[in-house]
Amino acid sequence: MLYVTTRSNAEPCTAQRALRENRGADGGLYVPFRPLRFSREEIEALPGKSFNSNVAEVLNRLFGVGLTGYDVDFCIGRRSVRLEKLGQRVMLGECWHNLESDHSRTVRNLTALLTGDKEAAPGDWAHVGIRIAVLFGIFGELMRGGMAGPAKRVDVSLVSGDFAWPMSAWYARQWGLSIGNIVCCCNENGNLWDLCCHGQLRTDGVAVKTNTPEADIVVPAGLERLIYAVGGVKEVEKYLAAVRRGGSYFAEEHTLAQLRKGLYATVNSQRRVLDTIPSVYGTHGILLSPYAALAYAGLQDHRARTGESRLALVLEEKSPEKDLDTVAGALGITAAELKSHLDRN
Repeated sequence: MLYVTTRSNAEPCTAQRALRENRGADGGLYVPFRPLRFSREEIEALPGKSFNSNVAEVLNRLFGVGLTGYDVDFCIGRRSVRLEKLGQRVMLGECWHNLESDHSRTVRNLTALLTGDKEAAPGDWAHVGIRIAVLFGIFGELMRGGMAGPAKRVDVSLVSGDFAWPMSAWYARQWGLSIGNIVCCCNENGNLWDLCCHGQLRTDGVAVKTNTPEADIVVPAGLERLIYAVGGVKEVEKYLAAVRRGGSYFAEEHTLAQLRKGLYATVNSQRRVLDTIPSVYGTHGILLSPYAALAYAGLQDHRARTGESRLALVLEEKSPEKDLDTVAGALGITAAELKSHLDRN
């Protein structure tokens, strides 16, 4: 598969280059030269294969390699992602089951497998492409349980600070996966909400510090890729001009119309995040990280506003243990008490 950048689609490059580099020579982010399309038959075959086999097949399509499910098993383990029920209509996708309790380890390991270089650092597109493959694996599991399918869409809720997950869901839906709405959840740094709701994005603000610091971003990292997906190179040029002058970006009407097709943004406060953690734990017995709590709260707000009731998937990149102080404080106990409880269970 060949790649171009968000700033020029005239000079395709190889997948290996896109794997390793964050940006092209023109400063643009890598994007597929031509969109992939998975047939209905290929989608319907997902539940008949293992999670890691589905991950391998998508990676093969994206990066022109020949991986098997066993290769991925050996690389990231057989249960790197686990699904938990949060009530009747919400599933939690825990994407952090590895030695570091962090999905970034999965991305690093798979990048090394794809490049054949144990020291290779994943480029920006690797973060997106690998997450696309993981989403296909997750939907295979949902389909096996009768919870998803070509005629049974599933919404996806995720945190918007780093735009790798939102773009992964965007591409996976375009390529045939049965994803419904994509809910991008912001903390007090809600510029993405302004873009989705009003067609305006300020690029010169100052980030507010919160208990979800990785989402404390004025302009979401990788947003340029979304602007390209909905508006093309000329819209990216307009967006970049606003970024350079430190002003506001105003999306064209046709760009905004495309952006709003199944993509929503929500904003929640630190207090709401802290209240959500004990609420979910008390109701469902599942401990959420602050980021998963933000995504869960945003999903509930989206449902309250739109009346949507289909099954939704909340994605979690890190174990709650990675934010022990915040989670313990939300539960009204000390970090040591929470650590002792987690070690026993």
